[in-house]
Amino acid sequence: MAKSASARLIAAVLAVGFWVMFLSSAIKGLYQVYFVDLSAHFGGSRSDMALAGSLFVLSIGLLSPVVGALSDRCGPLWTVAFGSFCAGVMLLGVSYWPHSQLLFVLLYGLLGAFALTAMSFVPMGILVDRMVQSRSKALAFAVVSNGTAIGFIVLSPLWIWLQQWLAWPVLFNRVGWLFLLPLTLALSWVAWRVPLLAQAEPTPAPGVLWQLGKDPRLYWLALSFFSCGASMAFIDVHLLPYWQGNGVPPSVQASGLSLLGVLELGSGLLAGWLATRFNKAGLLAGFYLLRCAAVLVLLASPTPYKVYLFALLFGASYLGTVVLTSAFCFDLFGARNKGQVFGLLFLVHQLGALTLTQLAALDFDRHQNYQLSISLLAGLTLAAAGFALCMLPSARGVAKRVEQ
Repeated sequence: MAKSASARLIAAVLAVGFWVMFLSSAIKGLYQVYFVDLSAHFGGSRSDMALAGSLFVLSIGLLSPVVGALSDRCGPLWTVAFGSFCAGVMLLGVSYWPHSQLLFVLLYGLLGAFALTAMSFVPMGILVDRMVQSRSKALAFAVVSNGTAIGFIVLSPLWIWLQQWLAWPVLFNRVGWLFLLPLTLALSWVAWRVPLLAQAEPTPAPGVLWQLGKDPRLYWLALSFFSCGASMAFIDVHLLPYWQGNGVPPSVQASGLSLLGVLELGSGLLAGWLATRFNKAGLLAGFYLLRCAAVLVLLASPTPYKVYLFALLFGASYLGTVVLTSAFCFDLFGARNKGQVFGLLFLVHQLGALTLTQLAALDFDRHQNYQLSISLLAGLTLAAAGFALCMLPSARGVAKRVEQ
């Protein structure tokens, strides 16, 4: 497909991928903004409500290899269309039956997790691999992934503003219908018009993950990605409650998330461009050090200045770690194994997200603050930089082979 597709068709399909990731950010964004309201609505503690988020991030990890295999077999565009349908069913389900916390936890934690997984990094990575030539893959993936950055810039402030006027069942219902009908139908039409079933390389042989598991580079990459998942989980679930509990005005919260999204946009593009020119291991370590600095800012009581400083530092690192991990995965293990290996790495990513989501909720319930969990997160991001540096020899080897 990549060799025969015109530049215009490739650009159009990647634009579709960008908008899918933009809209898919609503699945996490709605839960993030309404987290405190949901906790109060169901009459439980934050750790009880965080169970939905914990199941959500764990399910994403477990489902990532499944979505990778589904994308390989059915095509990434059909996968994202089915993900949009599932997102609509989930949002409508929790809005029409808003009094059962168990139903909310199960629908959001399982069906919502599948929907987001099927509309984000794994199928988009495969989409880029099938349509874009090797040298431009990292940059193309960065462009598509920046749909989530625009989601932070545009959608998160919108949800914060609407929260002041609309109860969560109302907004969940309206967004659910958007996913279920117009978006699903549009994506199905695109998938039908642009078949991407044929793989550029043969399907991995059975047991390939067992063989790759003997490669220590897979473990360094996975351990660093664990930290990425943990830090993103804090942002997705606990950042707004942290700001709200410390009296940060809604306008500052909204502008802080917008700034984070702007820097996230630049982070992905910059990482994609740098990955074509410099050592990926050194770049990955640098992005994790930047993230560590952002987390350290959270240890001090938030003021508007500190909110913006955190958003600047974290946003600058946000997509860089994902883009570089994806590029590293392709370089080290090849397009033949990309779907399975990247899915496995996202499983580890989500285990990190699960750990931090629940630990931070328990930390707040016990101490009424997030100090211990933020300190742990700072240590994890610092360790991730060290794990990335362990791959420096491998990165040099890849660079030499590319030059040859």
